Amino acid sequence: MNITETIQKNLGFGKIQKIDPNSQKVSDRDTIHGSAPIAQAAIPSIILGLFNRLEREPDASWLGVDQPTGSLLEKIFGDSHVVLVDQVALYSRIPDAQVKQEMEHIASEVVRVIRDNIDDLTDEDKITAFVAKHKQDVLLYLPASIKLGQILGNNNLDDRTNKMEGPISSLMHRMEKQFNSSENN
Repeated sequence: MNITETIQKNLGFGKIQKIDPNSQKVSDRDTIHGSAPIAQAAIPSIILGLFNRLEREPDASWLGVDQPTGSLLEKIFGDSHVVLVDQVALYSRIPDAQVKQEMEHIASEVVRVIRDNIDDLTDEDKITAFVAKHKQDVLLYLPASIKLGQILGNNNLDDRTNKMEGPISSLMHRMEKQFNSSENN
């Protein structure tokens, strides 16, 4: 399961693209129109924001609440959610209010998909394994211009080597996943 593509399909967005590691842009920006630029920027940003929070606070029991109170973006990103909405609006060239509404909708789907795929939201090992398994795949879709790592204070997210694919890079990413997922065991 590719969590990014699953969320994109569940919400009916057009296909989002992997980011070229050399140019740090989607390979064919002209094919992205309508609400697809919001999806291209917001889906990986929200997933990675939630993963970042789960890495810092592995108890995800708050995700099990059916109707969380307040803004999901605020729960995931704290005060930084305002900066993220601005960055996605700049990327998509769509007004902030519309972007924020769409991002809240995406955030609720991200939470639902994660809730459906982690059996026990209080089990730190399962949460860590889930994040380690999916994080690298999600990074391939994150536009560099969002500057998510800077927003979250985690510069590893903006590192262009995360987007590299090929025999050696893939081997290194698999080793990284293995070490990350077995770290707490």
